[in-house]
Amino acid sequence: MTKYFLEFILNTYSAGAEAIRNAVSEFGESAQVSPVESGTTELSSFAVSINTQDPTVVFDICAQFGRIKSVKVNEIKQ
Repeated sequence: MTKYFLEFILNTYSAGAEAIRNAVSEFGESAQVSPVESGTTELSSFAVSINTQDPTVVFDICAQFGRIKSVKVNEIKQ
């Protein structure tokens, strides 16, 4: 099955890095969630990256936390 490397920014008002990482980690490998500057104190932004076989599931889960921006999807050559 094809694997994909996803990178995106997730803007959220309520979720923390650990909650996001825990939510997506069962759907892929090497999940990383790092805070990035959002420009506002009310909004938190996180850089998310993960290797997964099903990008749609990862995006659906993250969309429950907030808004997804700056998406990059690369197929992993095996």
